Amino acid sequence: MANVLIVGKRGRCYRAALRMGHTVFLWSDGPLHESRKEKLAGWVETPFKSCEKGLLTADVDAIQEFNIEFVIAATESSVDIAAMIRKQFKLTGTPLKTTNLLHNKNEMKLEALKHNIPITKFHLISDQDTPEILADKLGLPLVIKPVAESGARGVMVLNNLDEIKLHAKSGLLAEAFVDGTEVSVEKFIHNGVPIFHNITEYLHQWKKSIVPAAFEAELLENIININDRVIAGFGVKNGMTHAEFYLTKNGPVFGEMAVRPPGGYYMELIEYAYGFNPWKTYVELETAATPKPLPVKAKKFSCVFMIHPGAGIVDEVSGIALLKELKEVKQFKCKVEPGILVGERDSTSSEVGHVLMSADSREALLEKLKIVENNLVIKMKQ
Repeated sequence: MANVLIVGKRGRCYRAALRMGHTVFLWSDGPLHESRKEKLAGWVETPFKSCEKGLLTADVDAIQEFNIEFVIAATESSVDIAAMIRKQFKLTGTPLKTTNLLHNKNEMKLEALKHNIPITKFHLISDQDTPEILADKLGLPLVIKPVAESGARGVMVLNNLDEIKLHAKSGLLAEAFVDGTEVSVEKFIHNGVPIFHNITEYLHQWKKSIVPAAFEAELLENIININDRVIAGFGVKNGMTHAEFYLTKNGPVFGEMAVRPPGGYYMELIEYAYGFNPWKTYVELETAATPKPLPVKAKKFSCVFMIHPGAGIVDEVSGIALLKELKEVKQFKCKVEPGILVGERDSTSSEVGHVLMSADSREALLEKLKIVENNLVIKMKQ
Protein backbone atom coordinates (compact mmCIF):
# COMPACT_ATOMS: atom_id res chain seq x y z
CA MET A 1 0.00 0.00 0.00
CA ALA A 2 1.11 3.57 -0.63
CA ASN A 3 0.95 7.17 0.53
CA VAL A 4 -1.64 8.72 -1.77
CA LEU A 5 -2.61 12.37 -2.18
CA ILE A 6 -6.10 12.87 -3.58
CA VAL A 7 -6.74 16.33 -5.02
CA GLY A 8 -10.39 17.35 -5.02
CA LYS A 9 -13.12 16.51 -2.54
CA ARG A 10 -15.07 13.52 -3.86
CA GLY A 11 -15.92 11.23 -0.99
CA ARG A 12 -16.18 8.00 -2.94
CA CYS A 13 -12.68 8.48 -4.32
CA TYR A 14 -10.85 8.86 -1.03
CA ARG A 15 -13.06 6.30 0.69
CA ALA A 16 -12.13 3.76 -2.01
CA ALA A 17 -8.45 4.49 -1.40
CA LEU A 18 -8.91 4.08 2.36
CA ARG A 19 -10.72 0.76 1.96
CA MET A 20 -7.85 -0.47 -0.21
CA GLY A 21 -5.45 0.17 2.66
CA HIS A 22 -3.70 3.27 1.34
CA THR A 23 -2.54 6.06 3.61
CA VAL A 24 -4.65 8.93 2.29
CA PHE A 25 -3.93 12.64 2.24
CA LEU A 26 -6.47 15.09 0.79
CA TRP A 27 -6.16 18.50 -0.85
CA SER A 28 -9.54 20.20 -0.56
CA ASP A 29 -10.60 23.32 -2.46
CA GLY A 30 -11.24 25.14 0.83
CA PRO A 31 -12.02 24.20 4.46
CA LEU A 32 -12.72 20.55 5.28
CA HIS A 33 -15.37 19.51 7.78
CA GLU A 34 -13.77 18.08 10.90
CA SER A 35 -15.56 14.75 10.42
CA ARG A 36 -13.77 14.27 7.08
CA LYS A 37 -10.36 14.67 8.69
CA GLU A 38 -10.72 11.77 11.12
CA LYS A 39 -9.52 9.05 8.73
CA LEU A 40 -7.08 11.18 6.75
CA ALA A 41 -3.34 11.16 7.39
CA GLY A 42 -3.09 14.84 6.45
CA TRP A 43 -4.73 17.56 4.39
CA VAL A 44 -4.30 20.85 2.53
CA GLU A 45 -7.13 23.40 2.43
CA THR A 46 -5.78 25.93 -0.07
CA PRO A 47 -8.32 27.07 -2.71
CA PHE A 48 -7.35 25.79 -6.16
CA LYS A 49 -7.55 29.28 -7.69
CA SER A 50 -4.61 30.32 -5.49
CA CYS A 51 -2.43 27.93 -7.50
CA GLU A 52 -3.35 28.93 -11.05
CA LYS A 53 0.18 30.26 -11.65
CA GLY A 54 1.93 27.57 -9.65
CA LEU A 55 2.03 25.75 -6.33
CA LEU A 56 2.43 27.90 -3.22
CA THR A 57 5.57 27.35 -1.16
CA ALA A 58 3.57 26.53 1.97
CA ASP A 59 1.65 23.81 0.11
CA VAL A 60 4.83 22.33 -1.36
CA ASP A 61 6.34 22.21 2.13
CA ALA A 62 3.22 20.52 3.53
CA ILE A 63 3.14 17.92 0.76
CA GLN A 64 6.86 17.27 1.22
CA GLU A 65 6.06 16.16 4.76
CA PHE A 66 3.44 13.71 3.46
CA ASN A 67 6.09 11.70 1.56
CA ILE A 68 3.52 10.88 -1.12
CA GLU A 69 4.02 8.24 -3.82
CA PHE A 70 0.94 8.89 -6.03
CA VAL A 71 -1.33 11.85 -6.79
CA ILE A 72 -4.93 11.32 -7.90
CA ALA A 73 -7.17 14.04 -9.39
CA ALA A 74 -10.79 13.54 -8.33
CA THR A 75 -12.39 16.59 -9.99
CA GLU A 76 -11.95 18.64 -13.17
CA SER A 77 -10.66 21.68 -11.26
CA SER A 78 -7.99 19.54 -9.59
CA VAL A 79 -6.52 17.90 -12.71
CA ASP A 80 -3.88 20.57 -13.43
CA ILE A 81 -2.92 20.93 -9.75
CA ALA A 82 -2.44 17.16 -9.45
CA ALA A 83 -0.16 17.30 -12.50
CA MET A 84 1.79 20.24 -11.00
CA ILE A 85 2.40 18.18 -7.87
CA ARG A 86 3.58 15.19 -9.91
CA LYS A 87 6.00 17.44 -11.76
CA GLN A 88 7.25 19.08 -8.55
CA PHE A 89 7.94 15.74 -6.84
CA LYS A 90 8.87 13.75 -9.99
CA LEU A 91 6.00 11.28 -9.62
CA THR A 92 4.35 9.11 -12.27
CA GLY A 93 0.94 9.91 -13.72
CA THR A 94 -0.62 12.11 -16.40
CA PRO A 95 1.88 14.94 -17.07
CA LEU A 96 1.16 18.65 -16.87
CA LYS A 97 1.66 19.07 -20.62
CA THR A 98 -1.27 16.71 -21.28
CA THR A 99 -3.58 18.16 -18.61
CA ASN A 100 -2.93 21.73 -19.79
CA LEU A 101 -3.80 20.69 -23.33
CA LEU A 102 -7.05 19.01 -22.27
CA HIS A 103 -8.03 21.81 -19.91
CA ASN A 104 -8.06 24.35 -22.73
CA LYS A 105 -10.82 23.53 -25.21
CA ASN A 106 -9.26 25.56 -28.02
CA GLU A 107 -5.85 23.90 -27.67
CA MET A 108 -7.56 20.52 -27.32
CA LYS A 109 -9.36 20.94 -30.63
CA LEU A 110 -6.22 22.16 -32.39
CA GLU A 111 -4.43 19.03 -31.17
CA ALA A 112 -7.33 16.83 -32.32
CA LEU A 113 -6.98 18.28 -35.82
CA LYS A 114 -3.34 17.17 -35.89
CA HIS A 115 -4.49 13.57 -35.39
CA ASN A 116 -7.27 13.77 -38.02
CA ILE A 117 -9.97 13.36 -35.39
CA PRO A 118 -13.39 14.53 -36.65
CA ILE A 119 -14.53 17.64 -34.74
CA THR A 120 -17.04 20.46 -35.07
CA LYS A 121 -16.01 23.76 -36.64
CA PHE A 122 -14.66 26.13 -33.98
CA HIS A 123 -13.12 29.56 -33.56
CA LEU A 124 -11.48 31.37 -30.63
CA ILE A 125 -13.23 34.73 -30.49
CA SER A 126 -11.07 37.87 -30.73
CA ASP A 127 -11.85 41.59 -30.55
CA GLN A 128 -11.85 41.70 -34.35
CA ASP A 129 -14.71 39.22 -34.68
CA THR A 130 -18.05 40.83 -35.47
CA PRO A 131 -21.34 38.92 -35.18
CA GLU A 132 -21.42 38.73 -38.96
CA ILE A 133 -17.93 37.20 -39.13
CA LEU A 134 -18.79 34.55 -36.51
CA ALA A 135 -22.08 33.69 -38.21
CA ASP A 136 -20.30 33.41 -41.57
CA LYS A 137 -17.59 31.13 -40.13
CA LEU A 138 -19.83 28.84 -38.08
CA GLY A 139 -23.42 29.34 -39.22
CA LEU A 140 -26.47 29.88 -37.04
CA PRO A 141 -27.22 28.90 -34.42
CA LEU A 142 -23.76 28.69 -32.87
CA VAL A 143 -22.47 27.74 -29.43
CA ILE A 144 -20.17 29.72 -27.14
CA LYS A 145 -18.34 28.41 -24.08
CA PRO A 146 -15.39 29.29 -21.83
CA VAL A 147 -12.17 27.56 -22.85
CA ALA A 148 -11.49 26.15 -19.38
CA GLU A 149 -14.75 25.21 -17.65
CA SER A 150 -16.55 21.90 -17.08
CA GLY A 151 -20.07 20.76 -16.30
CA ALA A 152 -21.49 22.89 -19.15
CA ARG A 153 -20.75 26.09 -17.19
CA GLY A 154 -21.09 29.15 -19.37
CA VAL A 155 -22.33 27.24 -22.42
CA MET A 156 -24.87 29.18 -24.49
CA VAL A 157 -26.61 28.60 -27.81
CA LEU A 158 -26.87 31.85 -29.80
CA ASN A 159 -29.58 31.97 -32.44
CA ASN A 160 -29.13 35.33 -34.14
CA LEU A 161 -26.76 38.28 -34.64
CA ASP A 162 -28.23 40.24 -31.72
CA GLU A 163 -27.53 37.38 -29.31
CA ILE A 164 -24.00 37.01 -30.69
CA LYS A 165 -23.37 40.74 -30.18
CA LEU A 166 -24.59 40.49 -26.58
CA HIS A 167 -22.82 37.31 -25.47
CA ALA A 168 -19.90 36.43 -27.78
CA LYS A 169 -16.96 38.04 -25.98
CA SER A 170 -13.25 37.90 -26.81
CA GLY A 171 -11.53 34.85 -25.32
CA LEU A 172 -14.57 32.59 -25.52
CA LEU A 173 -14.67 29.60 -27.83
CA ALA A 174 -17.34 29.55 -30.53
CA GLU A 175 -18.46 26.32 -32.18
CA ALA A 176 -20.85 25.33 -34.92
CA PHE A 177 -24.09 24.03 -33.46
CA VAL A 178 -24.47 20.27 -33.91
CA ASP A 179 -27.99 18.94 -34.33
CA GLY A 180 -27.62 15.38 -33.10
CA THR A 181 -27.61 13.08 -30.10
CA GLU A 182 -24.82 13.65 -27.60
CA VAL A 183 -23.03 10.76 -25.91
CA SER A 184 -20.03 10.33 -23.67
CA VAL A 185 -17.48 7.55 -23.47
CA GLU A 186 -16.05 6.55 -20.10
CA LYS A 187 -12.82 4.61 -20.48
CA PHE A 188 -10.25 2.96 -18.21
CA ILE A 189 -6.70 2.75 -19.55
CA HIS A 190 -3.85 0.57 -18.24
CA ASN A 191 -0.33 1.10 -19.59
CA GLY A 192 -1.72 2.74 -22.72
CA VAL A 193 -4.25 -0.04 -23.40
CA PRO A 194 -8.01 0.57 -22.99
CA ILE A 195 -9.41 -2.11 -20.64
CA PHE A 196 -13.04 -0.97 -20.24
CA HIS A 197 -15.46 1.33 -21.97
CA ASN A 198 -19.00 2.52 -21.45
CA ILE A 199 -21.09 4.76 -23.69
CA THR A 200 -23.57 7.03 -21.93
CA GLU A 201 -26.52 8.35 -23.95
CA TYR A 202 -27.72 11.86 -23.13
CA LEU A 203 -31.50 11.63 -23.27
CA HIS A 204 -31.74 15.32 -22.37
CA GLN A 205 -28.61 17.37 -21.75
CA TRP A 206 -28.22 18.44 -18.11
CA LYS A 207 -31.36 16.49 -17.20
CA LYS A 208 -31.29 12.76 -17.90
CA SER A 209 -28.85 10.15 -19.19
CA ILE A 210 -28.87 6.37 -19.55
CA VAL A 211 -26.17 3.66 -19.35
CA PRO A 212 -25.34 1.88 -21.57
CA ALA A 213 -26.35 3.60 -24.81
CA ALA A 214 -28.45 1.54 -27.21
CA PHE A 215 -27.28 2.01 -30.79
CA GLU A 216 -26.47 -0.29 -33.69
CA ALA A 217 -23.23 -2.24 -33.28
CA GLU A 218 -21.53 -0.45 -36.17
CA LEU A 219 -22.17 2.99 -34.66
CA LEU A 220 -21.02 1.87 -31.20
CA GLU A 221 -17.81 0.51 -32.70
CA ASN A 222 -17.25 3.74 -34.63
CA ILE A 223 -17.62 5.83 -31.47
CA ILE A 224 -15.17 3.62 -29.57
CA ASN A 225 -12.63 3.66 -32.41
CA ILE A 226 -12.63 7.47 -32.56
CA ASN A 227 -12.41 7.64 -28.77
CA ASP A 228 -9.38 5.33 -28.79
CA ARG A 229 -7.73 7.55 -31.40
CA VAL A 230 -8.30 10.55 -29.13
CA ILE A 231 -6.74 8.75 -26.15
CA ALA A 232 -3.74 7.65 -28.21
CA GLY A 233 -3.35 11.06 -29.83
CA PHE A 234 -3.24 12.85 -26.49
CA GLY A 235 -0.93 10.25 -24.99
CA VAL A 236 -3.04 9.14 -22.04
CA LYS A 237 -1.37 6.07 -20.50
CA ASN A 238 -3.21 5.28 -17.26
CA GLY A 239 -6.37 6.25 -15.44
CA MET A 240 -9.80 7.26 -16.68
CA THR A 241 -11.08 9.45 -19.49
CA HIS A 242 -14.49 11.00 -20.05
CA ALA A 243 -15.03 12.16 -23.64
CA GLU A 244 -18.08 13.69 -25.32
CA PHE A 245 -19.20 13.08 -28.90
CA TYR A 246 -21.99 14.29 -31.16
CA LEU A 247 -23.75 11.85 -33.47
CA THR A 248 -24.27 13.64 -36.77
CA LYS A 249 -25.63 12.45 -40.11
CA ASN A 250 -22.00 12.20 -41.26
CA GLY A 251 -20.92 10.14 -38.26
CA PRO A 252 -19.63 10.81 -34.72
CA VAL A 253 -17.61 13.96 -34.09
CA PHE A 254 -15.40 14.61 -31.08
CA GLY A 255 -16.42 17.33 -28.64
CA GLU A 256 -13.99 17.29 -25.73
CA MET A 257 -12.22 14.98 -23.27
CA ALA A 258 -11.20 15.06 -19.61
CA VAL A 259 -8.66 12.88 -17.83
CA ARG A 260 -10.64 12.22 -14.64
CA PRO A 261 -13.86 10.51 -13.57
CA PRO A 262 -17.08 12.03 -14.91
CA GLY A 263 -19.56 14.01 -12.85
CA GLY A 264 -23.33 13.83 -13.18
CA TYR A 265 -23.46 10.59 -11.14
CA TYR A 266 -22.11 8.61 -14.11
CA MET A 267 -19.77 6.64 -11.85
CA GLU A 268 -22.81 5.41 -9.93
CA LEU A 269 -24.57 4.52 -13.18
CA ILE A 270 -21.56 2.47 -14.28
CA GLU A 271 -21.59 0.64 -10.96
CA TYR A 272 -25.31 -0.16 -11.17
CA ALA A 273 -25.10 -1.29 -14.81
CA TYR A 274 -21.84 -3.25 -14.83
CA GLY A 275 -21.64 -4.50 -11.25
CA PHE A 276 -18.20 -3.25 -10.18
CA ASN A 277 -16.92 -0.25 -8.21
CA PRO A 278 -15.36 2.15 -10.76
CA TRP A 279 -13.80 4.28 -8.02
CA LYS A 280 -11.76 1.31 -6.85
CA THR A 281 -10.61 0.66 -10.41
CA TYR A 282 -9.69 4.33 -10.86
CA VAL A 283 -7.57 4.34 -7.70
CA GLU A 284 -5.88 1.08 -8.78
CA LEU A 285 -4.92 2.54 -12.16
CA GLU A 286 -3.64 5.76 -10.60
CA THR A 287 -1.48 3.85 -8.09
CA ALA A 288 0.25 1.53 -10.59
CA ALA A 289 -1.85 -1.50 -9.61
CA THR A 290 -3.28 -3.97 -12.12
CA PRO A 291 -7.08 -4.20 -11.90
CA LYS A 292 -8.96 -7.46 -12.22
CA PRO A 293 -10.59 -8.07 -15.62
CA LEU A 294 -13.57 -5.74 -16.05
CA PRO A 295 -16.99 -6.57 -17.58
CA VAL A 296 -17.33 -6.29 -21.32
CA LYS A 297 -21.12 -5.91 -21.28
CA ALA A 298 -23.54 -4.29 -18.88
CA LYS A 299 -25.73 -6.55 -16.76
CA LYS A 300 -28.44 -3.92 -16.30
CA PHE A 301 -29.47 -0.47 -17.45
CA SER A 302 -29.23 2.61 -15.23
CA CYS A 303 -30.17 6.25 -15.55
CA VAL A 304 -29.99 9.59 -13.79
CA PHE A 305 -32.69 12.25 -13.62
CA MET A 306 -31.37 15.63 -12.50
CA ILE A 307 -33.85 17.87 -10.71
CA HIS A 308 -34.07 21.61 -11.33
CA PRO A 309 -37.46 23.37 -11.38
CA GLY A 310 -36.19 26.70 -12.71
CA ALA A 311 -35.25 29.84 -10.82
CA GLY A 312 -37.60 31.20 -8.18
CA ILE A 313 -39.10 30.38 -4.79
CA VAL A 314 -40.41 26.86 -4.19
CA ASP A 315 -44.12 26.73 -3.37
CA GLU A 316 -44.82 23.00 -3.16
CA VAL A 317 -43.02 19.65 -3.57
CA SER A 318 -45.03 16.49 -4.28
CA GLY A 319 -44.50 12.92 -5.47
CA ILE A 320 -41.66 11.99 -3.12
CA ALA A 321 -43.59 9.18 -1.40
CA LEU A 322 -44.26 7.48 -4.75
CA LEU A 323 -40.57 7.63 -5.71
CA LYS A 324 -39.55 5.90 -2.51
CA GLU A 325 -41.88 3.00 -3.33
CA LEU A 326 -40.26 2.26 -6.71
CA LYS A 327 -37.75 -0.59 -6.41
CA GLU A 328 -35.92 0.75 -9.47
CA VAL A 329 -34.96 3.92 -7.55
CA LYS A 330 -31.50 3.32 -6.08
CA GLN A 331 -30.78 6.84 -4.85
CA PHE A 332 -32.96 9.88 -4.42
CA LYS A 333 -32.14 13.31 -3.08
CA CYS A 334 -34.15 16.52 -3.09
CA LYS A 335 -32.55 19.55 -1.45
CA VAL A 336 -35.49 21.95 -1.71
CA GLU A 337 -38.69 22.52 0.25
CA PRO A 338 -41.37 25.23 0.25
CA GLY A 339 -39.89 28.69 0.74
CA ILE A 340 -36.43 27.83 -0.63
CA LEU A 341 -34.94 30.15 -3.26
CA VAL A 342 -33.59 28.30 -6.33
CA GLY A 343 -31.00 29.99 -8.54
CA GLU A 344 -30.65 29.83 -12.31
CA ARG A 345 -29.40 26.60 -13.81
CA ASP A 346 -25.95 27.33 -15.24
CA SER A 347 -24.28 23.91 -15.05
CA THR A 348 -24.85 20.30 -14.03
CA SER A 349 -23.81 21.20 -10.47
CA SER A 350 -26.82 23.55 -10.19
CA GLU A 351 -29.17 20.60 -9.66
CA VAL A 352 -31.30 20.70 -6.51
CA GLY A 353 -31.73 16.94 -6.42
CA HIS A 354 -31.40 13.75 -8.41
CA VAL A 355 -32.87 10.31 -8.93
CA LEU A 356 -30.68 7.32 -9.80
CA MET A 357 -32.45 4.26 -11.16
CA SER A 358 -31.65 0.77 -12.43
CA ALA A 359 -33.62 -2.00 -14.14
CA ASP A 360 -33.03 -5.22 -16.06
CA SER A 361 -34.11 -3.75 -19.40
CA ARG A 362 -33.97 -0.37 -21.11
CA GLU A 363 -37.71 -0.45 -21.76
CA ALA A 364 -38.57 -1.09 -18.11
CA LEU A 365 -36.18 1.62 -16.96
CA LEU A 366 -37.58 4.24 -19.33
CA GLU A 367 -41.10 3.35 -18.25
CA LYS A 368 -40.24 3.94 -14.59
CA LEU A 369 -38.31 7.10 -15.47
CA LYS A 370 -41.47 8.46 -17.09
CA ILE A 371 -43.38 7.76 -13.88
CA VAL A 372 -40.76 9.72 -11.95
CA GLU A 373 -40.93 12.66 -14.36
CA ASN A 374 -44.72 12.76 -14.30
CA ASN A 375 -45.10 12.49 -10.54
CA LEU A 376 -42.21 14.40 -9.00
CA VAL A 377 -43.51 17.96 -9.13
CA ILE A 378 -41.88 21.09 -7.76
CA LYS A 379 -44.21 24.07 -8.08
CA MET A 380 -42.77 27.55 -7.96
CA LYS A 381 -44.47 30.67 -6.62
CA GLN A 382 -45.88 32.92 -9.30
